[in-house]
Amino acid sequence: MSRISRSKPPFTLGHSFRNMATAALLFCSVATVSAAVIQNNYYSTDDHPGSPVSNGDLLQTELSSASRTGSPGFGNTYFYREDSGYTVDLSRLTDGSFGNTGGDSDSSIFPNHTTITFAFNLGAHPYGYSLSSIRTYAAWDSGRDGQEYSVEYSNVGTPDTFISLTSITRYNPDFDDDNSTMVQLTSSSGYLAENVAKVRFIFNGFENGGTAFREFDIAGVANVPEPGAYGLVGALALATYGTLSRRQKR
Repeated sequence: MSRISRSKPPFTLGHSFRNMATAALLFCSVATVSAAVIQNNYYSTDDHPGSPVSNGDLLQTELSSASRTGSPGFGNTYFYREDSGYTVDLSRLTDGSFGNTGGDSDSSIFPNHTTITFAFNLGAHPYGYSLSSIRTYAAWDSGRDGQEYSVEYSNVGTPDTFISLTSITRYNPDFDDDNSTMVQLTSSSGYLAENVAKVRFIFNGFENGGTAFREFDIAGVANVPEPGAYGLVGALALATYGTLSRRQKR
């Protein structure tokens, strides 16, 4: 009887270390949602309800890109009146400026049934970011200051797979003058989410086809591997090297 010889795939130390590094990154990139999301609402008849907009949050310092769905036209997937001259410029939402309360200033944007996605700079911080708070500012008049949306996030292991963070309770102060609102999201314990790669906002057409959002602030910190993670990488390296050495001796 003839024997069939099967060759084993070649092992290389570099290949194994690349796999090990990938596994370690995935190990350290598991996203978690801490406790309950707390929503606080703020209202003002002048600028900056609650707190002034930030000029040093993650969207100011660590933003890689911003993208959107929705195009000019009518229906459920468009930005309000974009087809009739209202400019959609996502940089207005992260420029550190609230703008004037009434009317269409250069700081306002009008989302209908659309999404906006902010991607963080993973090149600078491959372990992602931990989010401590999210603030959304809106202002125009009593028909464009209400807020209602959902928030999702993705983690560094699967940056294009989104996880629900929360859907905010509709906030709609009813006054007949120029209004400003701010919705703030925080966690009852720890961070809102950790090891985050992207944050996505989903709008549902409220109010009157679209709210005049002025600024989005996302506060948090860049993640770095903990000493335990380095220890894990070192242990994996020693184990991999020992296995390779034994196989090579055979």
